[in-house]
Amino acid sequence: MKCLTLIVAASAKRDLADKLRNIEEVEGFTILPCEGHSTETRHDVFQSVRDRVVGYVPRVRVDIILEDVHANCVIEALKESFLTDDADRARIGIWFVTDIQASGEI
Repeated sequence: MKCLTLIVAASAKRDLADKLRNIEEVEGFTILPCEGHSTETRHDVFQSVRDRVVGYVPRVRVDIILEDVHANCVIEALKESFLTDDADRARIGIWFVTDIQASGEI
């Protein structure tokens, strides 16, 4: 099993959740609020004046548990669904995949 984690702008939460619900390999996901802190100076279209003053950007973390063979498929489906013709649009977030050694219910 794999855990696909996405860290995206909080403003993209609803759109991302809708897209995930339409990907067959995704049976469910968890969304948690988080904050993005960085020394990166690149322009971020999701960063408001408030974010620049306070020093962090509101984000959400999405964790999706997947079969090993489905992780790349889901990543590619998300990349395709967020493609845009606007070359100036910044990325909506980052992703990473981790191994799950064991899981269950308590």
